[in-house]
Amino acid sequence: MVSMLSWLDHDRDAAERSMRMLSFFKEREARDELGIGGVRDAIADQLFPGTSTIQTRLRYVFFIPWLYAQLEQKNISSASYAGAARQAEGRLLQALIDNEPATETGVIGREAGSTLKRLPSSVYWAALGSWGIRKGDETQQQYFALSDRRRTLRAERRRRDDGDAHDSDAGGQAWDLQALKLCPDSFPEDCRLRLTRPESEFLLDRWSKTHKDSLLTWLALDLRHHDAPPEADRIWNHPRFDDFPPLIRELIVDGRRLDALVRGAALLYNLQLAERDGRDERVAYYTKELGLWAEQELPDCAEWNLGLFWPRVLGQGHTITGDTQRFIGGWREVAMAGANVAGGSAAARRLVEERESRLKGARSRFTNRAALKQWGGAAGTTPLTYRWPIADSLLKEWHMGWTQP
Repeated sequence: MVSMLSWLDHDRDAAERSMRMLSFFKEREARDELGIGGVRDAIADQLFPGTSTIQTRLRYVFFIPWLYAQLEQKNISSASYAGAARQAEGRLLQALIDNEPATETGVIGREAGSTLKRLPSSVYWAALGSWGIRKGDETQQQYFALSDRRRTLRAERRRRDDGDAHDSDAGGQAWDLQALKLCPDSFPEDCRLRLTRPESEFLLDRWSKTHKDSLLTWLALDLRHHDAPPEADRIWNHPRFDDFPPLIRELIVDGRRLDALVRGAALLYNLQLAERDGRDERVAYYTKELGLWAEQELPDCAEWNLGLFWPRVLGQGHTITGDTQRFIGGWREVAMAGANVAGGSAAARRLVEERESRLKGARSRFTNRAALKQWGGAAGTTPLTYRWPIADSLLKEWHMGWTQP
């Protein structure tokens, strides 16, 4: 039977949850074998709101409203909007291919062309709302469906001609007017990926107004005073870490400890799978890695107070179940108890196996031989970065625009 994921379009929250779920299977960081993705994302959203690991270049947050504003001027009907939007994004793609050399990274769809399944508008839709560039809170499909209503509101406003905003949509205006004013007359034919100074100024204003307490905003404000962005492989190794706001520092330390803690569980998980599949080289490798982890990384979790941690991540728009909290707490307990985690204590092994089995059900690699044979040998071992690599890249782009004359 083919698995399907669907939702009723009128349920905006359900649609957004489903889109996050679909993204989950595509994002490189989402190898979430033990079900801690909600905790990871609750941290990432507070540090770098609006970002996603499938974003590429920052100027797309201008391209999308500019394209859609052009469609609004053509009075595209609701029934035709989705098709017209796809065609417009196809023209944008062709313009970027024509204008940017092949060595320029970040053009969405350069390789896929007309077969591209996830358009830039879908990739950046959440960011546009989070940063206040998109005024409504509707899903993309709802936005298409409301085209006729927006056209009616604009017509009514012109008839009244009183200059006031009506409804919640500024008389049918779905996008920040200042963002639209930045659109060049030659768009999209002459578009390129590099930001201009006014665009960087606009983004800083948006970040400051919508997420003034985020690390994204703090770093952008700080970068105004530097000739070049500092380098850091992990956010907790950032040269300005000691200057970050206290609450941000606490959240990052939480993230560092979570990364260290669940890495041990992932190593044990892979050790157990290697044993079941008779892969002696993998058994030796993960046994050694677990020993190094217990010696070098686990001590960082000794003073971690989960009672203070959970309030920082619960209620942040991501599902963190009681089972997830109990698993993380239980794993920390057995690991810190001095049990032979490196060798795989019975309690540690049981905890990991039960967790994976509850999450995967009939597809558990512990009971399903076919699923075990699909194991690649390193399940769930990708480090938790909390979107720092993409945030770092976007901030460097922002800084390049900021330093333009």
